[in-house]
Amino acid sequence: MDPVTTKLPNEKQILLRLGGARELVNVLREALQAQNQLLAEAAACAVVDQTLKAVTAALHGFNLLLPQPLPAERVNWRNLRARFVSVQADSAVLQQLEGAYRARSGWLWWLERKAEASAFAPLLHRDPEGGVVMLWRDPLDPTLGFEPVAPEVYCATVLEQAESLIREISRLAAKDAERFRQAARRQPGRIA
Repeated sequence: MDPVTTKLPNEKQILLRLGGARELVNVLREALQAQNQLLAEAAACAVVDQTLKAVTAALHGFNLLLPQPLPAERVNWRNLRARFVSVQADSAVLQQLEGAYRARSGWLWWLERKAEASAFAPLLHRDPEGGVVMLWRDPLDPTLGFEPVAPEVYCATVLEQAESLIREISRLAAKDAERFRQAARRQPGRIA
């Protein structure tokens, strides 16, 4: 896949997070091959974390293009959606995110579940009989089972999905920001 480049004001931060996640996928692969469970668990957690941070950084870049941007600590897709709803504007960026964050089906929703759960339960499980390492679908709900692919494949796949999503955010952000400004100008007590 082509390297990610963005038209977002914080491109350097986005690329830093994506680059770190790419390196950590390699660490995970090597740790699994060496049967180093401790390092594999740490690498899996770090890939999940860095991937989510890359997406959040892209959302922050999008946010910076809007008039009166949200404070960085409040940037998430739900708060950005609320801003667009408040001025009655559509957002192609947020439509892209909506499917990814859809409960129990979106890849970002599952990734967030793993990130939240990793503080309380391991992401990886080694089958005591076969020695195969698997990635929990939701570490806090073992009844949901495991991801259907090997942990390193899952992590590489979500990283590719994040890179693709970030490209789309970058491609759509300027038009969405202009759409927001136009809609905000039509509102009483204008913010744009």
